[in-house]
Amino acid sequence: MSNSILSIEGVTKSFGGLDVLKGVSLEIEAGSITGIIGPNGAGKSTLFDIITGYQTSDNGSILFDGENIVGLPPHLFARRGLIRTFQLTRVFTHLTVSENLLVFADAKSYGGSAGTKEKALDLLEFVHLIGLANDEASTLSYGQLKLLELAQVLMHSPKLLLLDEPFAGINPGLIDKIVQHLRDLNKAGMTIVLIEHNLPMVASLCDSIAVVSNGVIEIVGTPDEVVNNPRVKEVFLGG
Repeated sequence: MSNSILSIEGVTKSFGGLDVLKGVSLEIEAGSITGIIGPNGAGKSTLFDIITGYQTSDNGSILFDGENIVGLPPHLFARRGLIRTFQLTRVFTHLTVSENLLVFADAKSYGGSAGTKEKALDLLEFVHLIGLANDEASTLSYGQLKLLELAQVLMHSPKLLLLDEPFAGINPGLIDKIVQHLRDLNKAGMTIVLIEHNLPMVASLCDSIAVVSNGVIEIVGTPDEVVNNPRVKEVFLGG
């Protein structure tokens, strides 16, 4: 019996006659960490956009926790336990680092409860930004903004977390710590899907990897199966 938390079937998307996704199907098992890899322009971020309501698919179905989520507006996804980050961060640069988390947790009650504030500080500790809690977000580096966005989405304690190139621009030494934290979140029950170009890191973190090329999923397998697949070397590594 399938234990899928996310079921994608036959998803297509075209822009101005260009077929970006050509019938993508993928099952994400509850409690897993899945990597999505592939060359630039393969359709990875477009797939995330469609899953989370920022784009509409031309065809296909998407079930999250057994519910058809096609057509839902983006603001409803967090309430259902599905949330994502973006390649280009979306933070409030005029607010402080800690305020960004409090507003993201509940835009209607600025400041939040004591419990919300404690959670925000715990998450800033988690992403190693606690020392910058009172700094304006506009002063952060690109890598720090990526970490802040990760903390923002974790304020919702999602069932399914989609990460779009979460380690881009982050210090390699810090990546190792964040990877371990993601493993801990996964062990606590969170399902994670990430788009990432660092194949060795994806292979070490993920239970399975899907390879996307030219709008289709070429291969889905274990890290060993994918890394050692000749087609992956041709499509993804250029060898």
